Amino acid sequence: MLILGIDPGTATTGYGFIQDEGPNDFKVVEWGLIETDKETEPSMRLHEIYSQMNDLILKFKPDVLIMEKVFFATNAKTVIRVGQAQGVILLCAAKAQVKVFEYAPGTIKKIISGSGRANKKEMQKAVRKILGPKVRSEKHKKTHFDNAADALAIAVTHIYKSNGIETAAI
Repeated sequence: MLILGIDPGTATTGYGFIQDEGPNDFKVVEWGLIETDKETEPSMRLHEIYSQMNDLILKFKPDVLIMEKVFFATNAKTVIRVGQAQGVILLCAAKAQVKVFEYAPGTIKKIISGSGRANKKEMQKAVRKILGPKVRSEKHKKTHFDNAADALAIAVTHIYKSNGIETAAI
């Protein structure tokens, strides 16, 4: 099963494709970012996210798309923008008839790092430990991995949850 993990955002949307070949047997196929310019008007940024996400789905043909659930934040403007990005991503999935699953941020953190309160650095370290050399690539810069790590964590979370595993054995 090919899983597309998405960490939605308007400025940067991280993505990661992981091929699930059985319990604790999966490989990273591709990962990266969809980036938009903050100086561009919001409708054009959403169009860019839609266009690139649609291209990724058509190219890789994932079986499922896994996304982080909207979280409550103190900045309503940020939540609205993330929700808009999620909306265009959901539209891409619906158009391609790709089933969508969502997980809460705390669930993702708990499964990947062992702590539902893990910070970004702890999550990146846990993702690197789980995926190891599978995510190392000369074509990607360190910052790209840092931004796409959440998307890979989301995809791995789905693999673990689907196999009844409640936390990564790291």
